[in-house]
Amino acid sequence: MLFGSVVAVALPTLVRVAVNGTVTGCEFTPYLPFVFLAAILMGGLPAGLVALASVATLGGLFLSSHAGTECFLSGSALFLGSSAMIIGTVVLIRRRIAAIEKHGPDESAGGIVFSLEQEQVYASWYGQDAPLRLGSRHRVKSMMQDFLAQEDLAKRLNGRPD
Repeated sequence: MLFGSVVAVALPTLVRVAVNGTVTGCEFTPYLPFVFLAAILMGGLPAGLVALASVATLGGLFLSSHAGTECFLSGSALFLGSSAMIIGTVVLIRRRIAAIEKHGPDESAGGIVFSLEQEQVYASWYGQDAPLRLGSRHRVKSMMQDFLAQEDLAKRLNGRPD
């Protein structure tokens, strides 16, 4: 993570150095995509540190002691605000995706649905894609009977009632 953070500050700084004659003042634009990438690849806290390090790097390398202080302060505030919005958006999206993955399929409507077509048994799940072919009717029937018998035996051996 440390290496990624260093790269996320170093690369836009090199871009900034390359366009130093063209870009004047306190230009933070090269740093924004790297804050975004840091938020996606490393998370919110490292991306926040990348944003702060970017401000420190730009202030230390490109601005003289008092020249451009007002520009630097306003530019830094806008950059940090933009970075916070980017990081917050990425964090919210990551949390939402994690919640969806954790929740799994919606089984409120019954979970697994079995269907029979041309003596082949299929299983499908609500909210999921195409059904899965389980095999012939005779084969699936014997497998299900075996499964239920094993479950009953396990309950009896463990002393658990139904």
